[in-house]
Amino acid sequence: MEPFCHPLEVRWSDCDANQHVRHTAYADFCTHARIEWLRGQGFGFEQFQAQGFGPVIFKEWTEYFKELRLSERIHVRLAIAGLSQDSKRFCIRHEIYKEDGRLAARHEISGSWIDLTLRKLTTPPPELGAIFAWAERTEDFQALD
Repeated sequence: MEPFCHPLEVRWSDCDANQHVRHTAYADFCTHARIEWLRGQGFGFEQFQAQGFGPVIFKEWTEYFKELRLSERIHVRLAIAGLSQDSKRFCIRHEIYKEDGRLAARHEISGSWIDLTLRKLTTPPPELGAIFAWAERTEDFQALD
């Protein structure tokens, strides 16, 4: 599959008192990119709501390389770093690039899917599993148990 890369612009609300992007904004950029990726594949918020499930994040971390500042144009690229055979568990790596192509940050999440009625982990529907199955993989992709 083609790599997914979502453009964004750093807003005033993304910045902190040090005049650069606050650490939590990086996670927000990546969340937005994931939602746009899924929506672009035909699995938007409406499908999650109609089927009564959603993502649950167990762990996330960010590694910073270059400062981002107000009004910079950035791109968030995402790829699957880990996936269980049934797509119940996943790991997604995001790379945030400055407009000049330099890597500004790497943000990774690991999670699963939760049935919002039962409040238990669940396997996603086949159409969502297929989106993850065909997504770009990282070079160090790992199959998850």
